[in-house]
This record gives sequence, C-alpha cells and structure tokens, in this order.
Amino acid sequence: MDTLWLGYNGLSIPCNDIAAILFYRPVLNMRIVKTYGSLPTNIQSIVVTSEGGFLPSRWSVEQLRYRLAHWQDCSE
Repeated sequence: MDTLWLGYNGLSIPCNDIAAILFYRPVLNMRIVKTYGSLPTNIQSIVVTSEGGFLPSRWSVEQLRYRLAHWQDCSE
C-alpha cells in the first residue's frame, strides 16, 4: 500500500485514505490537535482523511496534490 509522507516524523497516510487536501488556516488548529495530538510548526496544508481526521503537512497543497495524482496514475 502506498503512503504519502506529510513532512513530520512518523506522519504518513495511505494514499487511498485521503479524502481532501486543503490550504492550512489557523481556524483548523483544534481539529488538527484532536486528530494528531499536537500542533506542529511550519504547517502549509491539511490532509483530510476518509474518516474525517485533519492531519498537518509541511508540504504545499500543490506538492501534495501532485504526489497524490502521480500515485493515482501509477495505481491504475
């Protein structure tokens, strides 16, 4: 199963569990803490899981969407 590393130690997600990739906004901080347990530094984007979790990423929205699209092309 392919996973997407989100830029923080030990934080990756199976590509098929990604529901959305969003721009980071501070209003999402509480949802990040609820899912991840803390609020790391240098958040650029948010990955929403298929179960409704909000995970932080150091990668830009464009980088994550590119990687996810590449994975989808390779998995077909």
